[in-house]
Amino acid sequence: MEERPMEIPEGSSGPGAGSIAHKSSVRSAIPRDINNVLSISFGILAVAILLAYSVRATAPYVVGENLVLVEIYLVGFYAKPITLFTYFFFLSYAFGLNSPISRSRFLRMRGQAFESVYILAWFFVMVSGFELLYQIVLWSAGLSVQGLQNPDIIVNWWPANPYAINVVFAAKLVVLIFAISCFSLDYLRRIRTIRDNASKTKIDC
Repeated sequence: MEERPMEIPEGSSGPGAGSIAHKSSVRSAIPRDINNVLSISFGILAVAILLAYSVRATAPYVVGENLVLVEIYLVGFYAKPITLFTYFFFLSYAFGLNSPISRSRFLRMRGQAFESVYILAWFFVMVSGFELLYQIVLWSAGLSVQGLQNPDIIVNWWPANPYAINVVFAAKLVVLIFAISCFSLDYLRRIRTIRDNASKTKIDC
């Protein structure tokens, strides 16, 4: 007599069906695209660096100073924690936008919502662009008053902040926001081209 493998009927709640459902759910939770994997990996590294060095507070407390005055030794060079954070966060954001999930969401987005996101990206370019120039002027003025001693210890108390803000820390964050905004604009422009080509194809058909 020929033996056939046991079939599990649909809707079965037996142990075999539960095991298959569990395995399929685990597989679906694991990102398969390389962009997703890189985005998650760089994001974890960025958050880990931020948490590891932000909690080291010393009196008098200066916002961001712990992420600037410390040097992390890597293979062949040293880097500040805030520098690594900005690099890893940008890479996480960029790879995340280029993932198939993000791309499909922007392609399915309604026209008005898409244009609103595009305008918002331009708004962040404008705001971060001004802040970038402001930090350059503030940093230069602080160095001239200090006598060009150590650019990493310049702080900003204005306008009557309860805690001083390290200028290097603020400048790094502003550059990060500006770079993300510019990358978002270029990304949305490329998505708009794909959307327009798809609309033309539908009209021609």
